[in-house]
Amino acid sequence: MAYWKDVKDVEVYYPPGHTGTFNKRLVGPVEGIKGAEVIVGEMEPGGHADPHKHTDLEQVMYILEGKMLIEMDGKQTELSKDQVVWIPKGVNHEVKNAGDSNLRFLLIYTPPKN
Repeated sequence: MAYWKDVKDVEVYYPPGHTGTFNKRLVGPVEGIKGAEVIVGEMEPGGHADPHKHTDLEQVMYILEGKMLIEMDGKQTELSKDQVVWIPKGVNHEVKNAGDSNLRFLLIYTPPKN
């Protein structure tokens, strides 16, 4: 079993409830990692994730490029490169690309979403 991969070789998927968003699942249960899942997400200008919450997992997003507008429990902020946001279980959140270029971020779920 290999313990590494190149992100360019990872298949793209389009998460439901998201517009202009595509993800690449890097590491998770398929690779033998049972407690977390790591994804590279990309959101086009005008892209967004509809308001939602996760009742069974925690989420962390680390911004690699671009600008993210996030609203959590009615509070809004804009994040950019090298900033991080964490979303505890059960917290309502909505994400939008706040820039004119693609927003790229590292996404971590614990436990894995799938």
